[in-house]
Amino acid sequence: GFDVKFKSNFTIEIKGVPGDVKVGSEIETLNEILDEYKLNQREKNLDLVHNIAASYSCKTAIKTGDRISEQEMRLLVDQLFATSMPYVCPHGRPIVIKIPLTEFDRRFGRT
Repeated sequence: GFDVKFKSNFTIEIKGVPGDVKVGSEIETLNEILDEYKLNQREKNLDLVHNIAASYSCKTAIKTGDRISEQEMRLLVDQLFATSMPYVCPHGRPIVIKIPLTEFDRRFGRT
């Protein structure tokens, strides 16, 4: 995780950053995690540790448009389904959705 040192009520020093945070985006990532944390506190009343972990995982997750290799995709899916709850993110939003075959037929003009 982040290694931070509190200097005063309004100042922290970042002493270490997780390896999966993109170089140059450390401060932005930390700010996004803190924003997500505050939002979760207001709306979801998560306990401290769960909220921090959920906020971090959400903000450092692979996003739409990110390019990853086929090997990374396979590993990601394998890791996802090795978890105890592969159907929702730590905040409870769906990860997997069910699309009926009739919807595929409709979209591909086979109705």
